[in-house]
Amino acid sequence: MRFMQILRAFPLLLVIAAAACGPSLRTPQAGPGAEMPAAAVERFLRLAAEKEYAEMGWVFGTDRGPVIRRDSPQDVERRMFALANLLENEMFVVSAQSPVPGRTGAAMQFDVLITQRGRQYTVPFTTVRGPGQRWFVEQVRVEAITGR
Repeated sequence: MRFMQILRAFPLLLVIAAAACGPSLRTPQAGPGAEMPAAAVERFLRLAAEKEYAEMGWVFGTDRGPVIRRDSPQDVERRMFALANLLENEMFVVSAQSPVPGRTGAAMQFDVLITQRGRQYTVPFTTVRGPGQRWFVEQVRVEAITGR
């Protein structure tokens, strides 16, 4: 009798186990985005180095919030995987912030000096203020690295 109960519960256990293995939609302990614009860039790059692709989706976003709340977690993870590979580095330095013309106070730009395999690239990052006064990485101009 007990064996039959376990067998009936097995499909539910598989669904729960599969959900636990997939990208997380739970808000990270540190919250979405970051408290300051430069902190969003630094957090994004640290998560990229740690290969925490779903977590990166909580820091990449728009003035409406993190991209992982808008798009499917699987799509977000694939895009963050691509960005993390392009941004792989031995070292990075975030420059002083400058306002984005026409978006003063709502968006800030940073030139990030990234060192990859002994070469240095200046990669522009744009951050944007979102819900709850949190900051998100809105754009990464990877053309500086890819040459395209």
